[in-house]
Amino acid sequence: MVRTQRHSFRLSVKTMRPRHATTADLLDVEALLRSCSLPVGGIRNKAVQFHVSRDRTGLLACAGIEMFGGSIGLLRGVAVEQRARRAGLAALLVSALVADVRLRGIDALVVGTKAAAGYFSRLGFTLADPAAIPLELLASREFAHSVISETTLLKAEL
Repeated sequence: MVRTQRHSFRLSVKTMRPRHATTADLLDVEALLRSCSLPVGGIRNKAVQFHVSRDRTGLLACAGIEMFGGSIGLLRGVAVEQRARRAGLAALLVSALVADVRLRGIDALVVGTKAAAGYFSRLGFTLADPAAIPLELLASREFAHSVISETTLLKAEL
């Protein structure tokens, strides 16, 4: 059980089951990303795919991947609704994305963060040299309003 300031919240296995986001989910994904102060640019691009978890009241969490034609992808938009935090949803969604992109030939993921480097390190990501990251990835709309030197880049080999 996860306790929030407003009420108790119980997550079931069915609730936590991630699924591919549909076009209908994207409005809720965008709202959740905005509420977490995460970039929303390009989330409707066909190269960006999200996984989501929902319950009867709405979207609980999301995580996205932006693919760049090669064997590297950008993990983006990992967000969890305040009422569902500390239940492992972010890690579950990232794990589902990793399994999905491995089947598509992606063998490395990069994530850029200003505040969650420790969290992604616990998931197996390590610091990455920006010079070693493909320029097309750094040109993603994910980083459109960021200064790369102020963003911690991490990479995970799959």
